[in-house]
Amino acid sequence: MRKSKKGNPVSVTGIICRCSGFTLIELTIALVVMGIIVTLAFSFYKDSISKAKITVAQSVLVNVKKTLAIYNMDKGNYPASIDFTSCLDEKDHPVFGPELCAQLKEDVLTENYSGNASSFELKARAKDTQKTLITLTQDNITIQGH
Repeated sequence: MRKSKKGNPVSVTGIICRCSGFTLIELTIALVVMGIIVTLAFSFYKDSISKAKITVAQSVLVNVKKTLAIYNMDKGNYPASIDFTSCLDEKDHPVFGPELCAQLKEDVLTENYSGNASSFELKARAKDTQKTLITLTQDNITIQGH
């Protein structure tokens, strides 16, 4: 291309073109930077979702603990076993209300429950990516890895 008197490139047809824009290298670098930012943002997003699911499971289990304490005060013992699909004890008495039972099914994967007159232990997993183990007893709640 020829240059005009002002220094602007002139095409073969004589039309002055102002060649402004991004080069292929600049666009590639911009896309790579955007890709890195999106990858970092997505990993932070996944981590926060996972932590939220653990917190929700912990909150549900705190409500379970309160409900089992009320059950213990009413009946004088903790249930020996609980069917978590129906939320009934071994004598087919309801242990949890329908709302808490629905929350348990939605937010927690129950693994094992054992109880006697003075204590209980419930092992459950949060529905996060790592299926974090949470152990609930009448005295405390323990989250594996925390």
